[in-house]
Amino acid sequence: MLEFVYTLLGGFFTALPFVIAFLFALGLVFLVAGLFMTPLVGAAAILLLFLVETANGYLFAFNLALKVYPQDLLFAPMAGVAFLRLMRPGAAVRLPRSLLILIALMVVAFLLGLLKNGTLSGVEFRGDFYYMTGIVYFASFEWSRERIARMLGWLFPVVLMILLVVCYRWVADATGLDWVEPVWRYMDNTGVAFRVINSQQTWMLGVAMILLVYAMATGNSLAGWRFLLPLLALTVLVLQHRSVWVASFLPALLALFIVRQNKGRLAGRMLVIAGVTALVLGPLLATGKLGSATSSVTDLASKATSTTEGTFVGRVKGWDFLLSQWAGAGPRTWVMGEPYGSGFKRPEGQGGREIAFAPHNYYVQFLLRHGLIGLTAFLAFNLYLFRGAIRLADGPYDNMTGYAMLGILMSFALFNIPYSPTYPQGLFLGVVLGLVLQYQQKPAAAKAQSARTTGVQHAGGVPR
Repeated sequence: MLEFVYTLLGGFFTALPFVIAFLFALGLVFLVAGLFMTPLVGAAAILLLFLVETANGYLFAFNLALKVYPQDLLFAPMAGVAFLRLMRPGAAVRLPRSLLILIALMVVAFLLGLLKNGTLSGVEFRGDFYYMTGIVYFASFEWSRERIARMLGWLFPVVLMILLVVCYRWVADATGLDWVEPVWRYMDNTGVAFRVINSQQTWMLGVAMILLVYAMATGNSLAGWRFLLPLLALTVLVLQHRSVWVASFLPALLALFIVRQNKGRLAGRMLVIAGVTALVLGPLLATGKLGSATSSVTDLASKATSTTEGTFVGRVKGWDFLLSQWAGAGPRTWVMGEPYGSGFKRPEGQGGREIAFAPHNYYVQFLLRHGLIGLTAFLAFNLYLFRGAIRLADGPYDNMTGYAMLGILMSFALFNIPYSPTYPQGLFLGVVLGLVLQYQQKPAAAKAQSARTTGVQHAGGVPR
């Protein structure tokens, strides 16, 4: 009997790797099929991946000769699906030329980087690959009101769970809870109190806040999630990522100026929310129990305006040094930049210690990697999106208006000053681009149909 059990266990453990490989391949097939059929599969995968990364602190890597991350397993097939969809007749022509130029420049910089810098090129290229793949993939689909509603219906539960993660970590820090390993304490070396998630994760809370504000301004969409608005605003404030303050609150306040209708109603609702929040927080502030949080936020806010110290001043000095290097590198670098993997070496502070990570400014980073052509194309692409959103105004849908798109685009433009784009940005920008494309082409198609009809009638025929 024991011999039979041992034989059975031996066969099980021998077959287990093959079974896992088969299930992995089968899952990949289903993923590719789902990605091709509907963009909602890609949206759900990105949001789920982002939630796991936020809750866990980081995403693990598989060591398969080189490190393979979960994002690679998602965005590699997504890129393949996007390529297949662009191969359809007329699909690639729909994309703005500035975006096509960006894609071409990134591919060239990656290939040259592989020849010159080896695997360092791939490590640096990863972020741009995720970001650009998301834009192209999601823009290749048509976005109906129902699809937008489904995506937002997944976004806000994810945001709520991120809020719960933040609250748990605050409580754990305050009371010494040790139910899970406090990885958040090792991820941030700035020593800022209450900063338990990083800037990219905090930015997601800010985007949700922006969407709620614009939904309040233009109608009753997302009404069921409005209770999150004060929670989101307070959480973003207490997390103390100063750049995210700007990228969240400024686009939200912009709604009071750019939304043409219901300004009084929006202002009234905002005042009611502010009043209720003050009634809840007032007694707590009076007891002094939130004194450490308020003093930390106040101190960091004062440092944000300093021109002599702080992280922002250090970043500006780094930008100045890198731009001076670029200016002295010669015409080829001015035009095309240096390939991926070339690094961003610059001194840090007065001690002479050299650092080589990204310069905390995506516009500077883009200029260094892709030259004046790349930066011009990047700015032109963003301008294209801004103009498209302005034309849509209070359309096309009440749950995603052109005004809301402007708020999102403004948030991205501000966020990219101190940081680089993250893979969820590709989702939002891809949706914005998809809506701009499909609603700027419909009027053109209508005009073409009207011209054909007029021509037939002038010729004496009857249109069919």
